[in-house]
Amino acid sequence: MIRAIAIDDEPKALTIIQSHAAKVSFLTLEKSFTDPFQGIEYINDHVPDLVFLDINMPDISGLQLLKNLTKEPLIIFTTAHSEYAVKSYEVQALDYLLKPFDYARFLLAVTKAKEKLGTSSSANNTFFFVNTGNQKQRLFYDDIFYIEGEGNYVNYYTEKGKVMVRSTIKRTLELLLNTTFIQIHRSYIVALPWIDKIEDNQVVIGGKKIAIGATYREEFFKIINSI
Repeated sequence: MIRAIAIDDEPKALTIIQSHAAKVSFLTLEKSFTDPFQGIEYINDHVPDLVFLDINMPDISGLQLLKNLTKEPLIIFTTAHSEYAVKSYEVQALDYLLKPFDYARFLLAVTKAKEKLGTSSSANNTFFFVNTGNQKQRLFYDDIFYIEGEGNYVNYYTEKGKVMVRSTIKRTLELLLNTTFIQIHRSYIVALPWIDKIEDNQVVIGGKKIAIGATYREEFFKIINSI
């Protein structure tokens, strides 16, 4: 789990970051600060993994703020001013979000952070283990077509067949490595590379039609259109 904070003198900007962050299963937004100096203290005392940092603030710029840090978390700059882009990369920021940014762009940025920090459930980033009865079974990420939730269980549908695991869709999302997996229904997660086609608000994977729930539809199509 990535521990993050946000620093921006505009409360509305922080609200947008909070809203986006709440949708990312591997990200926890611990604190938000409109006062950059409180943000500096928090970073030096608690050392978060990632900071969403506005560049253009009245009392101290984001670039100046970095010079007051005793620790060096990953930085994703957020600003409405595109002229700061070059400077942000000069200080080796992980990414640069130009306001207003949508969830798809936000997700791309935090996925970079996940890859940089190596926050996956597998040492070699290709597989993970699930509990099936008294055994642990290895699943390769690339082999998973989709995942179906059934009460307190989930079914992984793979090239080798179905694997049933006692878990929930929410917990399962935390195991998944990157944005190739996306929840499209309260009971379904799909692997984007295995989608054969999208029609009538359904995805088709190997002949299986899965409805795209109304709650997930807007974000799903944002991500699809950004690929």
